[in-house]
Order: sequence, then C-alpha cells, then structure tokens
Amino acid sequence: MAGRTHLTHTRVRFGETDAAGIVFYPTFYTWFDVGTSGLLRAALGELLGADGRPRWPVPIVEASARFSVPLYFDDAIVIRSTVAELGTSSLRIEHVVLRDDIEVARGFEVRVLVGYDGARIGARPLPEEMRRALSESVSSEDEVA
Repeated sequence: MAGRTHLTHTRVRFGETDAAGIVFYPTFYTWFDVGTSGLLRAALGELLGADGRPRWPVPIVEASARFSVPLYFDDAIVIRSTVAELGTSSLRIEHVVLRDDIEVARGFEVRVLVGYDGARIGARPLPEEMRRALSESVSSEDEVA
C-alpha cells in the first residue's frame, strides 16, 4: 500500500547536534514524529479534540532507523513521511530524511490507535474516516520553523 505522503521542510538546529557537530541520532526519531504529526494534521485536521486530548492517540509500538550520511547544523532537510500499511488498529509510516534530494536516513514507525476504558488503555479499530484519509494517494507539505 502507498497511502498519503507528507513533506516537512526544516533545518537542523544547533541543539540537535552532538559534540562532533553532527546530528545526534535520537533527533531523527523526533523528526519522524514531526513528520507523522504533519501527515495526520494534513489528512485529518486538528489533532486535539474539544476536550484538549488527542483526537487520534497513536502511540509508537515499534520504530527503526538507518543512517547513511551525516547532517550538520543549519542543513536544510525534508522529512518525507508515507503511510505504508494500515492494519485493523495500526498504521505503519515510513520516513525518509533528505538533504538536497540525497537520502541521509530512512526509518519507520508502527503506531496503534488507542482508547481509554477508565484507567486502562487498549487498541481501537481505525475509524473509516481515518482509514480513508490515510489511504489516499495524495501529497501535502509544510514547513517547521
């Protein structure tokens, strides 16, 4: 499946680099989260409900990344996030981080839609609205300051 794709344009901030001057690897997971939030917002609108809680609570249950080329402070990058798979209650989003159209990292997240039964949390089926919006082969983009 190749569903919705979202492009997030940003730059490497100084605080995202390590003592060697390159991007510290956990930063890529933060960027994957930024890409996922942009993708969900573009597909489904506001991420918070009227009660101030997430409309689509989708915590990560699995993630991985491979790094090929280092990034440095102030490099302009694009995070390309694509819905690769929709399960009953899960979604797999694949991310590619690019600098000047060169792939510097690739990874994925598997997230599960959850709901609350009192104090307990559990998986919930993806609603048809969410499934339809995420399975569309469309692209969107934004810029993060």
